[in-house]
Amino acid sequence: MAFSKRPMRRSALIGPWGVGAIVPFPNDESLMIAGLDAWRYNDPKPFVIKDPRLTKRLGVSELRWPPDFRENNADPQNCNLKIPAVRFPTWYYCPFCGQMKQTKYYQTQPLCDAIQWKEGRKCSAEGKYRRKMIPERFIVICPEGHIDDFPVAEWVHHDSGHKYDPNTCRIRRSTGGASANLTGVFYQCTCGAKKSMAGAMRKGALDKIGYRCKATKPWLGVSGEETCTAKTEDVKVVLRGATNVWFADTRSSISIPVDDVAIKRKIVGILNKYFDAVNASRTNGELNREFINLIAVTDGVNAEELYQAFVDRANNMKNNDDIDENTSEDEYRLQEYRVLCKSSGSDATDFHSINYSVMRYNPIIHYYFDSISLVPKLRETRAFVGFSRLEPNQKTIAERKKELRLGTSEDWLPAIEVYGEGIFFKFDGEHLAEWAKKPVVQQRIDSLNQAYHHSKFSEAEVGDLRPEYVLIHTFAHLIINQLSFDCGYGSSSIRERIYCGKTSDELGMYGVLIYTASGDSEGSLGGLVRQGEAGRLEDTIVSAIENASWCTSDPICIQSAGQGPESLNLAACHNCALLPETCCENGNRLLDRGVVVGTLSNPEIGFFNALRNM
Repeated sequence: MAFSKRPMRRSALIGPWGVGAIVPFPNDESLMIAGLDAWRYNDPKPFVIKDPRLTKRLGVSELRWPPDFRENNADPQNCNLKIPAVRFPTWYYCPFCGQMKQTKYYQTQPLCDAIQWKEGRKCSAEGKYRRKMIPERFIVICPEGHIDDFPVAEWVHHDSGHKYDPNTCRIRRSTGGASANLTGVFYQCTCGAKKSMAGAMRKGALDKIGYRCKATKPWLGVSGEETCTAKTEDVKVVLRGATNVWFADTRSSISIPVDDVAIKRKIVGILNKYFDAVNASRTNGELNREFINLIAVTDGVNAEELYQAFVDRANNMKNNDDIDENTSEDEYRLQEYRVLCKSSGSDATDFHSINYSVMRYNPIIHYYFDSISLVPKLRETRAFVGFSRLEPNQKTIAERKKELRLGTSEDWLPAIEVYGEGIFFKFDGEHLAEWAKKPVVQQRIDSLNQAYHHSKFSEAEVGDLRPEYVLIHTFAHLIINQLSFDCGYGSSSIRERIYCGKTSDELGMYGVLIYTASGDSEGSLGGLVRQGEAGRLEDTIVSAIENASWCTSDPICIQSAGQGPESLNLAACHNCALLPETCCENGNRLLDRGVVVGTLSNPEIGFFNALRNM
């Protein structure tokens, strides 16, 4: 069901909300975004995002923008498009008298029936004065991704000596007493049963009342059509607005050039406009020369140059043939890393990088980096592939996609594309490897590995964390913090993209891209690239290291044996290295200032220790 006049940004449907997420709207409305089966496009062509690499990696035929609302006169073919949603939770209560009522997924928000209770207040039964009921705060979630209403009737009648009859029983919700916790929330039934919410969120609480996960998927409108494999004690009661109700699984890609650097801007425009048509008109596998000649005459360009440009793009597109759903994240980023390590693209394409040797910069940073690339222009595509609940668990792309729709007739995923700029740091691999082999560094990372191997965050990885990864990741956070001061960007508008294996060095990547990619003009103001120029970047790096050498929570922070989510950080807190989670690829995990600047007892652990007193 599509609910009108509930505006939200299209980019929000990739994160923080999307299919299966509960979206809070004004006037106490709570809706869940429906599955992709219910999304409607009258003509999907204007919504298609062209990113062949990411499309192939996700195993779909198309990536599409979420539909936006358009008036009839603006776009007759795609007018009045809406994002479908269902009503969840389905239990509602009156904020005045406490009466509860359960609705259906597709009903409108209910009104209070003004039932007379023996005690308490009574609502008005007159039509225009009837109060609007509000959704229940408590829900049930499962690690397998299922979600259900809190079993109000079962909870209040368990061990009460009364039996619930849906035809005669009426349940009332009330709050009061001196306690502000769950013991102050009561449910009572007209049959005499009464119980508070005390203990409802404890592990195994639902098991005691005989509740079993029903494999409910409100976003698809199904319940009980499959068997839940999760342990009963792992099914938990949470608040519907809790952060662990929904974790988005998104995959992103930086658009890399497939054309020669020196190609003319006009030819690039022709390639973008006609490449799909020319590629589809092949004869015996060869490009249609006559068709290309006709385009050259029509657009007034050299036919031979245009033909060669089509051939080059077609050949470069073959580099994507070895990409599929089983391609690892590191393997997928290797193409981007190679492009970022050199001057690539031009201002006529969606990507443009200018690579400088570190010798162009002040000698104080020569030891640490091999080169710096300024990226005046880049395009990032972010696709939504699925979600998880309770914990951001690791699943394959194929497993994720199955949860987004019931049928298999459609083959697309929602995505957005954003533009921005960035700075790419390529570290000196030889010096980095030499530093990582130091026993004191290995000992430092071993303490982080103990927490890492016992966390759900390591499910997709085999092996121990590498010091190089923790260093590059922490350095990225420190630089983002400093750039937000130097450039004027909000820290939430700057992101990191790490090119380094977490547990393996087979691909030999040692770099990080710090970039802005936002849906508005803030993503391409030019300030970030300007700050990456020689004479400016050195000051930013030195300031970042100096600021990281002492945290306002030290010595507690620097001496920490584990803090943050699942204790997956060492010396990193909100006063020094943590960022808004939109910036970080790891949800503010795997951070340690100690490997960057050293510790109080052993400064030599820090890779950048020599810059502390510059």
